[in-house]
Amino acid sequence: MHALIKTYGRGLTVLFVALVAAWVLLMILVPGVRTIQRAFIYEDRAGETAMIAIEIDRAYTEKFQLDQEAADLHAQAEAESAPSSGVPSFGAPSMGGPTIGVPGAGPSGGAAARLSPADRDARLAEIAAKVATLEGRIADLEAREDTSSGEAGMKERYSFENFTTMSMVHVRIFVLTLFYALCVTVLSFLICYPVAFVAATTRSKGKLTVMLLLLVIPYAINELLRIFSWVMILEKNGILNSLFDALGFIDLEAGEGIRFVASNGAVFLVMVYAYVLFMVFPIYNTIDTLDPNQLEAARDLGASSWRIHTRVVIPHAKPGIAVGAIMTFMLSAGSIAAPEIVGRGLHPDWFSQLIYRRFFEADSWNQGSAYSLALLVACVIFIFATMRIFKVGIRDIAK
Repeated sequence: MHALIKTYGRGLTVLFVALVAAWVLLMILVPGVRTIQRAFIYEDRAGETAMIAIEIDRAYTEKFQLDQEAADLHAQAEAESAPSSGVPSFGAPSMGGPTIGVPGAGPSGGAAARLSPADRDARLAEIAAKVATLEGRIADLEAREDTSSGEAGMKERYSFENFTTMSMVHVRIFVLTLFYALCVTVLSFLICYPVAFVAATTRSKGKLTVMLLLLVIPYAINELLRIFSWVMILEKNGILNSLFDALGFIDLEAGEGIRFVASNGAVFLVMVYAYVLFMVFPIYNTIDTLDPNQLEAARDLGASSWRIHTRVVIPHAKPGIAVGAIMTFMLSAGSIAAPEIVGRGLHPDWFSQLIYRRFFEADSWNQGSAYSLALLVACVIFIFATMRIFKVGIRDIAK
C-alpha cells in the first residue's frame, strides 16, 4: 500500500483500491454467494401448489376466451341496430381484439358466428354464467394457493436434492466433461510446449517477434468468429473436404464428404486453438528465465534431447506448466461456445451445455446453480491436484 501511495499518490491509490473492492464484491462475492445459496434451495414444481397454479392459468385463459366471444356478440348486436347510412358495411370490428378459436368455447369453436337475436341473447347469458363460475373458481384456487405456499406455483426448501436428483445421464456427462477438458489440456501442452521452448531459447529477435505475432494476431478476432471459421473448415461441405475432393480422395457430389464436426475431436481442436495462449505464455515465461548455460552444460555432458527436457527444462518450467494446465482446464470445462457451435447435436454433450439448458431452457436456475457449483468444485480439486503433482505452491505460481 505504501508503495502504491508513493507511486500514484493517495488520491489515485484510494480510487484504485475502491474500484478493485467494488469489482470483487459485485462481480465475484455477491454472485458467488447467491449461486451457492440457490444451489441448496430446491424448488418443488410437481407438488400441490404447482398443480393449483396450472389450474389458475387454465381458468384465466378460458375466461379470456369467453370475454372475447361476448365482445364479438355485442359488436354484432350494435352493428345490426345501427341505422343504415347507404354506405356499404364492411363489418364492425371486435371490441376485444382478434378472436382466438378454442374448441368448446362457442358454437363455432370460439369465434362469434352470426346468430339470430334470440340465439345471441341466449349465448350471452350462457357466457355470463360461465364467466361467473370461472371467477368463483379462480378466487377459490388463489385462496388455496396462498395457504399452500408463499411462492406462486412452487414450494422452496433448503435441501441437497438439486445435487442428489441429478440423473445418471447427467452424472456421466459431468465425468466425461472433466475427461474432455483434461484431454484438451494435455493436447494443448503437447502442442504449446515445443512452441514455448523454441520461442524462449531462440537468439533471433526477428524470429521471436514473428512467432509471437503469429500467436497473438488471431486473438484480434472475436472468439465466436474464430469458432465459426473452424466450422467452415471442418463441415461436410467445408474447406477441408473441398481440398480432399480437389485431390481426388473423395467425391463431394456423391456425398462422400467427412463430417469432422460430428466428433469431440473437432471440439478439442477448436478449444486448443482458442486457448493456446493460456498455455504458451506461462510456459514461455518460465523457460525464458532458464539459464542457457545449463542447457549447454547438459549437451556437453552428453545428455540427449529427451533427458535435457525431462531433467532440466520441464522441472524448471513446472510453475508455468501448472498455470497453463489450470487455466486451460478451467476454460475448457466451462466453455459453452465451442461445444454448442461445433457440430451441435452430432457429438456427446458437454456439462456446460446442460448448465445452459438448466438456466435458460428449463428455467430451473436453482438446479443450474447446483450444476455450476459442482463443476466449480471439480475445477478447484483439479487446481489443488495439479499443484500437488507439479509440487508447486501459490508463491511459485505467482512468480
